Amino acid sequence: MPKPDKYIPIDCNFYDRFEAAIVLRKTVRLEYRNDDGEEHTVETRLKDTLTKGGEEFLILPSGEAIRMDRIISLDGEVVPRSC
Repeated sequence: MPKPDKYIPIDCNFYDRFEAAIVLRKTVRLEYRNDDGEEHTVETRLKDTLTKGGEEFLILPSGEAIRMDRIISLDGEVVPRSC
């Protein structure tokens, strides 16, 4: 079984944008890579955030959990890395 890549935290200020979209129930355009490295773009609302095992996740209404360091952009703005 391949070892998962190390989590790289996203910028703390950008994290606030995810939280604001959750509170406002705003539909966003989210571009991310799945576990296999495939890029996906979705128009969705965001349900919640979750921290587990030192990694941060964004939870979609479908229940899908996206590791935050795999998110490429939110509404066309590239997600900066590291707090």
